[in-house]
Amino acid sequence: MTSIDTTRGHKDASAKPRSRRPSLSRLLPEGSAGAVTHYVETQWPRIGGVALAPLPGDAFTNPAFTERYEPGMLTAIYAAGCGFDHASTGATGLVGVARRLLAAVHKVSTTTQTDLRSRLRELNADRYGALTTSADGYPCSDLGFDTWMMQHILPVGRPLPGSPIANGDRCLTVRLPADMTAREFDKQLAARMKGALLNGWLDTADGRKHCAILGIDPAHLKRGTTYRFNGGMRRTDDAEIYFFRPKTDDADRLLRLAEAIIYQHVMTPPSRRPRISWRSRSQGTRSDFNG
Repeated sequence: MTSIDTTRGHKDASAKPRSRRPSLSRLLPEGSAGAVTHYVETQWPRIGGVALAPLPGDAFTNPAFTERYEPGMLTAIYAAGCGFDHASTGATGLVGVARRLLAAVHKVSTTTQTDLRSRLRELNADRYGALTTSADGYPCSDLGFDTWMMQHILPVGRPLPGSPIANGDRCLTVRLPADMTAREFDKQLAARMKGALLNGWLDTADGRKHCAILGIDPAHLKRGTTYRFNGGMRRTDDAEIYFFRPKTDDADRLLRLAEAIIYQHVMTPPSRRPRISWRSRSQGTRSDFNG
């Protein structure tokens, strides 16, 4: 495996872009800790696309579902952010990215760990999302990506009656069907949220236009992670960072996406489900892994 220097070109994520920002309408008062301080006429992507097809109101109480559904493993959907902490008042970590982009972004994913703090320890140990590109074009590691915190997910609406999804503490809890693995659910959720993925959006015409308005190189906002395995190391240029506001109707959209995944899995006969491998690439289970 090729060793990659993730410290060369190291920079502070709170550093101002070299070009001056245009005059923008202020949304928050000077000194506010919020990320979206100014208004920009950009249409942000949303998880699940423009419209979500609603499930029937009795989707989870109808015998057609209840007779097929067998409860299985418990998993949780979480939204996390990072940045300000007691050691630094600078806009580092993901909040630094959000403030430079003038958009609400969070890490959204799943975990089977019942104590979410265990997942936080892992994210902080990996400095998840710290990997980016320096001004001189080299991989570098941003500051502040060891201060991850779980966010409240507060949908306005409630889960459907009988739903296997529930509002938990700083998460949505999901009781998977017995024949569905946690990794499969995670990957299906990610596939449905893909359109709102930060890294992907930065490569679109809308993303490039927005960054040009702010005088930012899109490559400096993309996130990745360096995973270390004692003497080995693996770099990934992907990160589960989405345009997501956990205390708005984005939370409702997340809830409905999760319900749709469970419902469609249960109502689709096993013979008609796609045959897909959900092996973990981050652990080396991929055909191009060289050890």
